[in-house]
Amino acid sequence: MNIFPGSREEVERLWKIDLEIYIALEISDIRMSRAHMLYDNRPLESIPVTPIRWEKRWEPEELFRWQRTGGIIVEGKVYGRLRFTVSDPFSGSQKWRYVVLHIEISKALKRKFDSLTGKEIDPNYGKDKKVSTGYLMSSYKTSASTDSDKIDAAEAKRMITVTELTRLTENKLPETGNVISQAFWCAEEDIEKMELLQGDPVRLKTKGEGPFIEFIVKLDNAGSATATNYTGGEGAGSSWTDKVMSFKGQQDVPQDEGDGAEDDEWDD
Repeated sequence: MNIFPGSREEVERLWKIDLEIYIALEISDIRMSRAHMLYDNRPLESIPVTPIRWEKRWEPEELFRWQRTGGIIVEGKVYGRLRFTVSDPFSGSQKWRYVVLHIEISKALKRKFDSLTGKEIDPNYGKDKKVSTGYLMSSYKTSASTDSDKIDAAEAKRMITVTELTRLTENKLPETGNVISQAFWCAEEDIEKMELLQGDPVRLKTKGEGPFIEFIVKLDNAGSATATNYTGGEGAGSSWTDKVMSFKGQQDVPQDEGDGAEDDEWDD
């Protein structure tokens, strides 16, 4: 006796539909799982803490190169987040707690300091200018002034990379493909009140010649600061974000619009 209604062909058709639905749901679950791995927007406090046992004495000032005058100013997006606790055999029960932000670097500047007083001064943003690249009046390329403190992402990464720190994070952060990114460190207590999620645009400046964040702001879609931290007791406020962190350079159109390109410009 056939307990299923309809013909055998109809029963097989219904089973096939059920199987296709099941497979589709499984694929959907896999995609959602992968998306969760790539776009992890859990609150910072819920991210698991990775303990690090440092075999030497943990000396942040030396390791992060705070004692050296330097640093960079960076604009980019948060691509990943980690939490670490560090201990060593020489400090008893003391632990250092850090948050590591994986940032896609889109723009960067060198920090600038007065050679006599050591006081930080405004970097030279330079004016982006249009340079004629041919005989057509509409043919231009944009280039930064030669005296600008702007640097590209690769140079920014090179300036602050510390090999010992890179080894701690390189296998724990997501790949960014061809996009140049960097792991930036910050004391957890200095950033725990900020809600920084994956994909959030940020601007930051580093301390010394290492990847340690001295100051960071979270931006909205218009590029305005919505949240800040004050690492090291510094209260920079909105004036810093409006002035020091502005990357909007005015573009100058060359006077002789019909002039031909220089020989070395034809390859651009």
